[in-house]
Amino acid sequence: MPAEPARKRRPVPSTGFGRILRRLRWPVLIIWVLAVVLLDPLASSLSSVADGNSSAYLSPSAQSTQVALLQQAAQLRAHLPSSNGAIAVFARPGGLTAADLTAVSTARAAVARLSGSASGPEAPGTIQRSADGQAAAFTVTVRSTSEVTAIRQATDTAARDAGDGLQGGVAGSAAENADTGQGSQTRLLLTALVIVVIILFLVYRSPLLWLLPIIGALGAIVAAQAAAHGLVNAGFTVSTLASSILIVLVFGAASDYALLLTHRYRAELRRHAACEDAMAATLRATLPTLAASAATVTGAMLCLLAAESASLHGLGPVGAVAITAALLAQTTFLPALLLVAGRRAFWPRIPRPGDTGREESRLWSAVGTRVARRPALVAISGIVVLAAACCGLLAFRIDNNPVANLKDTAPSVTAASLVTDHFGPGVLDPVALLTPPGEAATAVRITRAMPDVASVSAQAPVGGYAAYSVILGTDPYGTQAATTVKNLRSQLDKAAPGSLVGGNPAVSYDFTQEAARDAKLLIPLVLAVIFLIVAVLLQAIVAPLLLVATTALSLAASFGLSDLLWRHALGYSGIEAPIPLYVFIFLVALGVDYGIFLTARIREEDRTSGTAQGILRGLGVTGGVITTAGIVLAGTFLALLQNPQVSIDEVGSAVAIGVLLDTLLVRTVVVPATFLTIGETIWWPAKRSKSTPAESASANAAMKDRLSCRVPVLLLRYRA
Repeated sequence: MPAEPARKRRPVPSTGFGRILRRLRWPVLIIWVLAVVLLDPLASSLSSVADGNSSAYLSPSAQSTQVALLQQAAQLRAHLPSSNGAIAVFARPGGLTAADLTAVSTARAAVARLSGSASGPEAPGTIQRSADGQAAAFTVTVRSTSEVTAIRQATDTAARDAGDGLQGGVAGSAAENADTGQGSQTRLLLTALVIVVIILFLVYRSPLLWLLPIIGALGAIVAAQAAAHGLVNAGFTVSTLASSILIVLVFGAASDYALLLTHRYRAELRRHAACEDAMAATLRATLPTLAASAATVTGAMLCLLAAESASLHGLGPVGAVAITAALLAQTTFLPALLLVAGRRAFWPRIPRPGDTGREESRLWSAVGTRVARRPALVAISGIVVLAAACCGLLAFRIDNNPVANLKDTAPSVTAASLVTDHFGPGVLDPVALLTPPGEAATAVRITRAMPDVASVSAQAPVGGYAAYSVILGTDPYGTQAATTVKNLRSQLDKAAPGSLVGGNPAVSYDFTQEAARDAKLLIPLVLAVIFLIVAVLLQAIVAPLLLVATTALSLAASFGLSDLLWRHALGYSGIEAPIPLYVFIFLVALGVDYGIFLTARIREEDRTSGTAQGILRGLGVTGGVITTAGIVLAGTFLALLQNPQVSIDEVGSAVAIGVLLDTLLVRTVVVPATFLTIGETIWWPAKRSKSTPAESASANAAMKDRLSCRVPVLLLRYRA
């Protein structure tokens, strides 16, 4: 009997799994559609329950958190909604004129009329003149963004009526929160959607195929947001930063998984007559890699549960459900969509059985060939380039100032500059001192004796404590202010036990301290967890160590380049203390993620081609997919740049730079060059059979002969 012609790559797998997939495609599709419809109301309300207060980023044990909670409880007992302070400020270089003072009085009267309504702000304070005679201001306590808008309208009208030269604005935490709230998650989602659509359309060059991964990603976003809303109900803190990152994380991860799956599915359609058999082969080949990839990122996220910071602690499960939703959607929803659409999803370049389509990327095959000529030189050169990029870290600076977290175009930033220039640096952000009534005299005496304290004024009692507002005579977010908070707490603990020091300067100090403690714990923990997961997947030690080491170097280089961008191109003064850990988690997890895509394919090719040829073949096959996935993920994170918050911009730009650096240099050049230099030792301690190219070719020919003679079904299944 004549032998069957050998297939180019693999034999057709058993059709049993394919038949199951064919039967399930419509039920899975219907279940996902119903789930999206039912979960959408819960997902849409996530932004309303996300916590944007600075205390939400700290652990409950921090003194600044305790002060904030006591203040909130006092407001609730008084049946008052949550409120924030605002300062209406007017200034004219050279001194205020009589017309200016009349305009200030007019603005205050307009705000006082607003306070007479049930939904208006509280009555404004008295007008205060600056010592230099160039500015005047009054304070207002507001409870909503609409009240800030109304006060801004009153100040703008008054300044305009006074004539050119008089500057007016509204500063303070209420104004900053109003400017922060201008970012729309719907707009963020649409921006990310447009970016991904454009990239996928250029990649697939099909009028339909790009739509299917997008539908799967949107389903994953709804599921992830609904799950995050459930985490809030369960008591976890979900910050506004985490809720924004959730969207781009799901979109990026879901697009990556879809690219890997559809790339393999296209290749399998050239080997199988039935779409369901091609999908069965695709899932068998890609599910272990996708599952390991998702497990790596999820494991890194869950490590955040060990963090003291409430925002990092809450980001852990949020990130975990995001990645899980992305994996679930793109391994169930997307395959169902592809099976329903059939081969016509790839129109106009429809893959047919027997087609000789090229699976390898010409670009990355050529890169691999060049790297293989002098792998040691390429590896060393790549490492030197990354080390040079790390030099940007020399200018790295922490800045927790809420004003610095807003772009210069925000109205509250301009107003804050007027207050700081004419009334002093500490007026906008006083320290809050709460002390037991019996210790009040001692606490006030100690506080006034501190070198950087400008004034101490009594406030309304809070929760049984005597309350005071402490104005600092220095930058409330600088090194001197941090030292003052630290020393004040230390002295009060000894002389006025039970006293608490809070307010934004104390929040900044606690931010920095907790971030340092979390970094010491989380960085080695995350790296260890990722190493263990990759080691189990690859059944080796050397290769996972190299992946983690190159990822860490890539991370440092990304931070260096990002800091140069922030300081010199975008004009940002620094980065909030917790943000580097956010970026670390994403870049380390996602960097190893792409390493898994590459190394898993290298190991697969190594079984028949030997280590050297397996590395080149693995790079040629996955290089294009990894690069495209990196561009998609970088594009989705760049969508964060439209947000008014600098911290979110910094996360987006740092992750985008890191992902592009990783996919264009580290994963596709440095790692293959390092692997080629080390050779088969990368699989240690597993024993690998050493074979020459001739032996590998002979083994491949013998394998084809055995397959053409119909070897047992068990072997066919294994090879599939």
